[in-house]
Amino acid sequence: MELHEIAQAAASSSQTPVQERDVERLLSAILASDDVWRVLDLSDVPVMAACELLQELHRQGWVEWNDGRVWLTPAGKKVCQSHGICPAVELRCACCEGSGVELGPMAEVASAFSELAADRPQALQEYDQGFVNERSALSRAAFMWSKGDVAGREILVLGDDDLLSVALSLTGAPKRVVALDIDPRIVDFLTWIARDRRLALDVVHHDLRYPLPPELTGDFDAFVCDPTESLRGFLAFAWRGVSSLRGPGCAGYLGLTRREASLTKWRHIQQELLESGTVITDLRDDFHAYENWSYFERMVAWEKLPTRRVPERDEAWYRSALIRLEVLKEPRCPQEELAGDMFDDAEAATT
Repeated sequence: MELHEIAQAAASSSQTPVQERDVERLLSAILASDDVWRVLDLSDVPVMAACELLQELHRQGWVEWNDGRVWLTPAGKKVCQSHGICPAVELRCACCEGSGVELGPMAEVASAFSELAADRPQALQEYDQGFVNERSALSRAAFMWSKGDVAGREILVLGDDDLLSVALSLTGAPKRVVALDIDPRIVDFLTWIARDRRLALDVVHHDLRYPLPPELTGDFDAFVCDPTESLRGFLAFAWRGVSSLRGPGCAGYLGLTRREASLTKWRHIQQELLESGTVITDLRDDFHAYENWSYFERMVAWEKLPTRRVPERDEAWYRSALIRLEVLKEPRCPQEELAGDMFDDAEAATT
């Protein structure tokens, strides 16, 4: 069976876009590691598609698995050799953890941020939560600072289990920070921190399925959001953020992963963002590393995995890119209410 036929079969089974290049990426990752989570990390193939590809490769007699490990059979190794597929190589900087950013002024608040983050509420599947590690949160704030979007600016954070609003506010550099979240636990936690540390941080309980309140529309210099990965959910969150900006020259920061978003979805998102009146100025791949959550065995992907092992808390495999937008002209963003489930689509793996 040819690689493109493997891709077609997996695409049909998973109902997600799968290309021949995805098969190559997955085989390359298996050549580099036998740990199933490391394979998912290295391959950059969406989890649901990767699960179907592994099943197809197994049917061809090219891979085997057991106890959280997956490996190539002699036949699989022969296929890799004949196609010139080599082991995946990751050259992540040990100093910046791959972000390409020094912490700079954020290093001064790192200790205080770590102390506060230790008591944050546990991630809940109900809200599709999963927070980035402390270094990723501080690196995001540092990158924003380097772009002129922190000092003296008014910043809106849409959904904040990452506690980015806390990291920003601890510096005292922004003029104002406002954090929105649907989770009452997060709202209460952020409110307590703001009062205890006397931060210039306002916290608002809000469900982003609904447009922003009028008082938060067109009032900020920058927004930050780590949206849900479904196409309709991602775009709804992005449009809420763009609607919060004052106009041309203002910036938005969004996280987007390959774990639950194919390049077909990426293309659609990029087209929508460009057509809205914004331009993508920066895209840093694998900028964020996420801490593992407690609901792995309830994820939709859990039953799809051919071999299962719950990863350790600090065993990073779920990563996302950081995208910076800048408004070029009066944005055109739909702001209707989002009805129904905004988390799920065929590529959703962690819901």
